[in-house]
Amino acid sequence: MIRLQTDVSQTSPTPTDFLQLLSPYKSDLGPLVFEDFSELLTQYEFQECSVDEFREQSRFILEYVWEKLHTGHWKDVPLCWRTVYAAVRLVRALYVIARLKPSFPSDMQSMYLQRALEDLDYSLLMGHPVFEGLAAELAAVVHRGLSNLHGEHSLPNEDSPMIACPMAGFPSVNPNLCPLNRVFRPSMEKFLALMRVGQPFILTGAMTHWPACQSGSPHAWTVNYWRRCFGYRIVPVEIGRKYTDESWGQELMSITRFIDQFVSTSSDSCDTKSQTPNPPIGYLAQHQLFLQIPELGYDVHTPDYCMVSGNESSDVSDVDINVWFGPANTVSPLHHDSDRANLLTQVNGYKYVVLFTASETPLVYPHPEKMLSNTSQVDVEHPDLANFPQFALAQGFHGILGPGEMVFIPPRCWHYVRSLTTSFSVNFWWNVIDSLIPPWPHD
Repeated sequence: MIRLQTDVSQTSPTPTDFLQLLSPYKSDLGPLVFEDFSELLTQYEFQECSVDEFREQSRFILEYVWEKLHTGHWKDVPLCWRTVYAAVRLVRALYVIARLKPSFPSDMQSMYLQRALEDLDYSLLMGHPVFEGLAAELAAVVHRGLSNLHGEHSLPNEDSPMIACPMAGFPSVNPNLCPLNRVFRPSMEKFLALMRVGQPFILTGAMTHWPACQSGSPHAWTVNYWRRCFGYRIVPVEIGRKYTDESWGQELMSITRFIDQFVSTSSDSCDTKSQTPNPPIGYLAQHQLFLQIPELGYDVHTPDYCMVSGNESSDVSDVDINVWFGPANTVSPLHHDSDRANLLTQVNGYKYVVLFTASETPLVYPHPEKMLSNTSQVDVEHPDLANFPQFALAQGFHGILGPGEMVFIPPRCWHYVRSLTTSFSVNFWWNVIDSLIPPWPHD
């Protein structure tokens, strides 16, 4: 515990550092917020109040800024509010760690560390990165402290072998679906040639060097590995089978709670029939987790294919990366990613995918509402042909994505994804030149 506090104290910003961080936003924040934050920093410097008192003193400013963060669209939230939110959360975490004493009982030490980690994760999830990613570094240190405190003796073994899912078990409801072509580790030139064809395909043999994919590796992505190494981290979880359902929502929770509530209770029997789960399903979906937990990102490698854009100046730093983790029967409804190319990589588990190129757009019935215009109204595996009769004419592709495989999804390509087992996936989005983006049928 002393080592943890030493590590943290050596990297902790001073009150002056915090004030300098927020000084460019002083007029935008207003005198009330800036004064409250300054008073909080005074308490942080002298550390005369208890942890509970300090957290209570920070509650007003957190609640006020929280309202600002949830006014309008997230992308339009002014940077000043995300910055001050991150700063307050970071100060709270640092205060808790500073007041932690080795003489505390283990349950009290655990409570202090979990409070600190919660503040750090909220800083990362809702705030703007401050002090060169300090919150992410501290969160890793605090999590290690918690793991050392609790040990691993009580962790359940949840890593049963995945059952292979044969394609023969998928009698297509649409006779116009063709099996996806499978290509073994194509060269960059071959990949570009396949991109120019404009059809989706599965790549095999291109992920064998990923630590996350190597069976027996200490970094292999399994339920046990995520619970042991990241179980106390707070992540956003989607609650509900798919985001188009009225009952769909989101909740922040620890990875351990997510596993206990949604993953450990599911079956990995690889039932090829789409089912509606009861109770509701949970999904850690489309989250830029590597920005929150950078050490997890070391387990995977951005495919070189993401630099194939038709433009020689492409840079791997332009790639957006999302992580997906959930039980069987999680569903991403039929949708497209606009003008970006996409590689969906399957680290562990199995997924069923159905895809339609942009030319089939009129037949998949896009939602008329602007917010959902990139999403189809059709339930791919249970289509209502009475209301959407043209869907039966749509020409598409389907296949099963297994461990170590990736599917290339061209720009504007409609795709539906359902997990057949507990599943870990990572997708990579990148931009391509206009000639690799197909026209919409009405263009």
